[in-house]
Amino acid sequence: MKPRYGILIVDDDKILAEDAKECLAHETEFDIEVDICTDSSEALSYLSRKNKYYDVVLLDIKMPNLSGVEVLQLIKKRHPDIHVIIISAYLDEYNRDELIRLGAYAVFEKPCDYHKVKEYIKHAIDDIEITTLRLKGLDLRKALYQVAKELIFKTLRRNDWHLEKTADDLNVSRWCLDRWMRKLFIKKPVP
Repeated sequence: MKPRYGILIVDDDKILAEDAKECLAHETEFDIEVDICTDSSEALSYLSRKNKYYDVVLLDIKMPNLSGVEVLQLIKKRHPDIHVIIISAYLDEYNRDELIRLGAYAVFEKPCDYHKVKEYIKHAIDDIEITTLRLKGLDLRKALYQVAKELIFKTLRRNDWHLEKTADDLNVSRWCLDRWMRKLFIKKPVP
């Protein structure tokens, strides 16, 4: 069974939003559920629903009430793990780099190729799958130390316990390597 992902389209042009939804409905690689919100001021209440979770938001910039830039900033403040993809006909009024700096995952100009948008949605979902742990009872600090310990051990063994080479391979200073080794109780084996 494929995991299910939620996509929210926030655009005051209902026809364009319906077209985008139709295009996304034919996605076969992921199980997605697409909703449409035509009122920018309601977008945040959509995102706060208890029975729904959205992973990706397709957001227009020029809308009545709140602008897309304001909605983007509020989404990133309240829901930082949601990926926001900007799709707008008014990008000449906004700097792409500024939108990315504000937290947009990608920026497209209308009319856009929805096959490209789908590629970015796939990338966003891949990022979500990589970064989201959906396990209960996992001590992340313990897991981090275990991964760090294994990485240092493997690199030390590969470099025949040469500390300078190991520090260089790990892209850390020798002091930092020594500190991690003490913290993780790693000692050079006695021959």
